[in-house]
Amino acid sequence: MLEKKTMTRNTNLHIEQQGDFNVNLISFQRYLRASNYSPRTQDTYSQAVIQFADFIVQKGMPLSLGDLRREHVEHWINMLLETRSASTANNRYRGLQAFWKFLMEEGEISRNPMANMRPPKVAEQIVPVLSESDLKNLLGTCTGNTFESRRDMAILRMFITTGARRAEIAGLRYDPDEPESNDLDFDMAVARVIGKGGRDRLLPLDPRTGAGGLDRYLRVRAKHSRVFLPDLWLGKGGKFTADGIRQMIERRGNQAGLGHIHAHQMRHTFAHAWLADGGTEGDLMRSAGWKSRTMLQRYASSTAQERALAASRKIGLGNRI
Repeated sequence: MLEKKTMTRNTNLHIEQQGDFNVNLISFQRYLRASNYSPRTQDTYSQAVIQFADFIVQKGMPLSLGDLRREHVEHWINMLLETRSASTANNRYRGLQAFWKFLMEEGEISRNPMANMRPPKVAEQIVPVLSESDLKNLLGTCTGNTFESRRDMAILRMFITTGARRAEIAGLRYDPDEPESNDLDFDMAVARVIGKGGRDRLLPLDPRTGAGGLDRYLRVRAKHSRVFLPDLWLGKGGKFTADGIRQMIERRGNQAGLGHIHAHQMRHTFAHAWLADGGTEGDLMRSAGWKSRTMLQRYASSTAQERALAASRKIGLGNRI
């Protein structure tokens, strides 16, 4: 599907002048799918190649992959830094970098024009975490016995207590008669999610999230007209999608007086609370689905000063002399 989608989006990019790019882009997309990259990463990397191809056509640069040099890529990156954010330029850089690496491995080019290049620096953006009071106010918007109230309460508690990604929560399935396609296990008090790279992991369900939020939701879900669907979360027309979850979080955040909030904030809040409560970094990495400590450091750094102050007040020498 991505291959068709991407080529459709490429119809205004002088395809007839991009034979080299066109053919290899299709193979690159197949490689990304076969390597189990997430759909979002597949699309992002594909768009980086498409946008670079469009750029070199507009600037009259070489159209053959083998003729492109580092200065051509740098010209494009500089344009992005002047017209877009540093994070966007960094994102496009990594997508194009993956494309050249693929071409080298496949023997399509003999020299990587991005060899020894470094990605644009992105200033660290502090993501504000939500306080316990904020979280209680957020959950307070979901009191009641309506279908939406019970569903939203269960979803929000899943985010708050597991730190899972939005796509992971949205992808949960429910079929108690088929263990292979059922992601909830109330006996073990766990939920199974599929993370980046197709790696699955188990998330613990505390009593209020499991027997409370989820069980109460499942009772009203059983009366839904689309109860036969394999998706755990249902909306009026069927599956409650990741975008529907995004809109719900924004709406509930406004109702709680928190302004614009998003699922990623709850993931940061979860990581902060884990470390503040004395949880180990290794366990946090596994629970959050991170393979690299880079992600751990990124999430932990935004509230590291707060945790350091709290720890110093608790164990400081001044308390003992």
